[in-house]
Amino acid sequence: MRIKILLSTSIFPNRFEINRGVYIKKQIQELALRNRVTIMAPVPYLPRFLKGGARGFYAEIPIMDHIDGLEIRHPRFFVIPKLLRFLHGPFMFLSLIGEYRRAVRRERPDVMLGFWAYPDGFATVLLARLFRLPVVVGVLGCDINQLTRPYLHRVMIRWALDNCDQVLSVSDALKRVMVERLGLSPRKVTVIPNGIQEGSFSPQERDRAREMLGLAREEQIALCVARLEPIKGVDVLLRAFARIQRSGRRLVVIGDGGEMPRLRALVEELDLAHRLQLVGARPHEEIPVWMNAADLLVLPSLNEGWPNVLMEAFACGRPVVASRVGGVPEIVCRPALGILTRPGDEEDLARGIEEGLERKWDRKTIRARVQGRSWAVVAGELQRELERVLERHRSA
Repeated sequence: MRIKILLSTSIFPNRFEINRGVYIKKQIQELALRNRVTIMAPVPYLPRFLKGGARGFYAEIPIMDHIDGLEIRHPRFFVIPKLLRFLHGPFMFLSLIGEYRRAVRRERPDVMLGFWAYPDGFATVLLARLFRLPVVVGVLGCDINQLTRPYLHRVMIRWALDNCDQVLSVSDALKRVMVERLGLSPRKVTVIPNGIQEGSFSPQERDRAREMLGLAREEQIALCVARLEPIKGVDVLLRAFARIQRSGRRLVVIGDGGEMPRLRALVEELDLAHRLQLVGARPHEEIPVWMNAADLLVLPSLNEGWPNVLMEAFACGRPVVASRVGGVPEIVCRPALGILTRPGDEEDLARGIEEGLERKWDRKTIRARVQGRSWAVVAGELQRELERVLERHRSA
């Protein structure tokens, strides 16, 4: 069945944040091969005279853009940064009505698809009800694990998920949170784990990868790829690595975010500059080279939905050390794949890293964990879910 889909999410790449929501982009690229997809990726309204700030690039994002063959519209929505967060959903809805009405009239979509529960999902459900369209909302992790803790957020997220046609979850753990904390019916939630880009993430010769990146052949390298935000626990990782005194071991951290200044100061405080690299953000297509250059991937998150970076490491044949949170135990489901540690526990994390670097790992066993879980497979499961929603809607 060919479907006309209106995608609505702010968690999507733009020309200044090319890695933002890249896992959503991969699914949409596959869906667009067999369907008509209209992509609406709202960004906050920012007057041009404020473009000198940390988020000043929002003023430079064009209304219409093209990324990797996809046509993307970036309508603006009003928001007061860091203030009145419980109003971000209503503000987004009211800001987008006109632009979305024109898109609905022009494209005549069959269904709306949103990602991220709040404010995106809340606004998307309101818009779908206004335009009398069925709507599916995908949740990703922190939007449920963290944003449902404040009372007003929880009320609005629960309303949105109750009033959409189906909810998509990336893990069973996240589904359980929605059932237990928000009271959703288990039948309302479909679990579709994320996938990998099989052609890009695959084993490469380690020394060749290190040569490309200018890394020493003789060192043991632990790699962390994460947004530099408090929820990712990178500060815990730095303190854990400071406990590891054995020479010849290096930590490489790839990512950017609000924590970067604090982490740089922590590197100096812990005297780690000689054996730790804060690389900053790197293009997604470069990450496989870093993974193949490393001996181990570390993810010290305090909360997670379904972290794709673990699957990508497996696709490169690399073991992982990761916090036992969210959907992580569903990914690292056997000791042969990696080591799980207590979240926020720097001593336990240091132990896990040391054990991971010392243990002999079977790369073929690790890689087998994710073989066959391509983005095409994920998009096929999403396609079937959208078709079921449409069938129910048409027969109602």
